[in-house]
Amino acid sequence: MTTPQDPGYTGVSELPPYRSLLVVDMKDYSGAPGRHHAHLNAVIPEILQRAFARCGLETLWNETTFSDSTGDGYAIGLPSKRLPFLLNPYLGALQEELAERSRTLVAAGFSAIRMRVSVTVGPVSDSGANGVSDGAGDARVELHRLLDSEPVRDLLNRSGEVTRVAAIVSARAFEDAVAAGYTDEDPRLYVPAPVRVKRYQGQAYLRVPLPSGDLLASGFGRKPSDSDEKAESKATLSAAVTPTVQADDHSRNRRGGIGNITGTVNSLVTDPRGPVNTGSGHQYVSDRPDTHEPR
Repeated sequence: MTTPQDPGYTGVSELPPYRSLLVVDMKDYSGAPGRHHAHLNAVIPEILQRAFARCGLETLWNETTFSDSTGDGYAIGLPSKRLPFLLNPYLGALQEELAERSRTLVAAGFSAIRMRVSVTVGPVSDSGANGVSDGAGDARVELHRLLDSEPVRDLLNRSGEVTRVAAIVSARAFEDAVAAGYTDEDPRLYVPAPVRVKRYQGQAYLRVPLPSGDLLASGFGRKPSDSDEKAESKATLSAAVTPTVQADDHSRNRRGGIGNITGTVNSLVTDPRGPVNTGSGHQYVSDRPDTHEPR
């Protein structure tokens, strides 16, 4: 019997451990004064830890197998079995923690904090020592592509200040934790959204613990902007009125001309000496009123 140590298995390797992954990003971090950045960098993981404690899951913070600051955000890895808790009750607890912490920050001269959150699950490197290369893999790439995607950014842009958290969940995490019933939530609380960021393309699910503003009026789906509607209208109009033109030399009179035009044309300017032929009959425009024949 062959074993993974046999030469025939060269190039094949075991999967790294599956981990539940969460990353957050502070909205408008770059808009804060530079002198505030160091404080915000330190307070973000503190907020995440306090949110675990708020919902009675403080021990989960101690189970993180790796963590990583992104400056304006923070990423953590947990055992895969902890995935459901990152969605329920953690997202709601993070909303509450940010609301309370923002009041304190504003009183101290800082800006209120709102966050985008991304959650997924998959195999990533994990040495157990929180090394610099821990958390690497396709699942980690997906985690950050989802966080940077337009659908989740749009949620915060269209919501009021009361909405502190907008989350996006990978299809795998949704199917494993939500659709399978482990989060004890109605799956209809999650809104499907296609995602395309750089070379990443996939389906994801949006979740907002406390919707407000236009999210209540119009839902989670992005409303077409004026520029989108104008571009679409222009493309439709262009397709409708663009004629097919074939040039005709008209060498007999050594004049340029237009042989055939198909499509809808709003106006046509031609040589007054004609001829212009439309339809199945003949219509000639000429500078000689006594004849329908061209010169």
